[in-house]
Amino acid sequence: MNSLYIPKDSLLHNLDPRTKMIFVAFVVISSFLLNDPALQLILLVALLPLVVASKLVKPYLISIQFLILFAVLIMTVHGIYNPVGTTPIFEIFGGLTFKYESMVFASVMSFRILVIGTAAVLFVMTTHPSDMAAALVKWKVPHSFAFILLSTFQIIPIIAREAKIVMEAQQARCLDVKGSIIQRVKNLVPMFAPLFIITFMKVHQLSYVLECRAFSRKGTKTSLRETRITSIDYVFLLSMLLVLLFELYMKLFMMGSIQFTNNALLIYSLIGTWVIFSFLLIKFLYKHFQGMIGGGFQS
Repeated sequence: MNSLYIPKDSLLHNLDPRTKMIFVAFVVISSFLLNDPALQLILLVALLPLVVASKLVKPYLISIQFLILFAVLIMTVHGIYNPVGTTPIFEIFGGLTFKYESMVFASVMSFRILVIGTAAVLFVMTTHPSDMAAALVKWKVPHSFAFILLSTFQIIPIIAREAKIVMEAQQARCLDVKGSIIQRVKNLVPMFAPLFIITFMKVHQLSYVLECRAFSRKGTKTSLRETRITSIDYVFLLSMLLVLLFELYMKLFMMGSIQFTNNALLIYSLIGTWVIFSFLLIKFLYKHFQGMIGGGFQS
């Protein structure tokens, strides 16, 4: 299937797409309401049972590696250079010092990226693109906009597949994929031009198909896939509403005057988080460049 959707029989797969859209919005709002790294971590951990229940643990772990990359970069850059930091924690090579306040700020941002990314990955992998379009149309969204969203989710895997084909074709023409990491990245440049041309041709072909099928014709359009809200959706929505109200209560009446202090346990937790993220990043980069590029994008 030309989409990021992974068909399974699970709770999230069976929810109405509109419920899952509200769920993503709920996670985003919750993430911005909670400015404590511990609460952000709790929110992230609370999402993990949904990953397991959706039977998407392996695809999720593969997708989340890219988010871990951004999390490590944010924690490193902000931990050292953010001007809010005044309390040194430890020093690394070159005299670069991680500061407590900066690490707290960086941890909040990093966990926020992982939380929102987890919700987005769950939504994309458990929702059929056609169901997304049908749900948006039921929300009175213009059919053309819904189709654009549908096409976006469908064309991403197509581009990835074409990129793999182009890479294999370049290797068949003696493209050197060995050497340092910088050299390997430079060797990827020759694939950009053919990939751009192929993508343009696919889009051009799609425009002809839409014209042949009278897409621009006015009137009511139907869908082969029907979506409807069930009692499970209502329970899910009610649960999100209650949690959101509790978070607002905490934000307004319990956390408004809380300030971060020099807590040893939190400091060690921040350092441990940065070390773990860095280890995962190194592991990801090693597998990416040794396996995908050096091995010719093994499938």
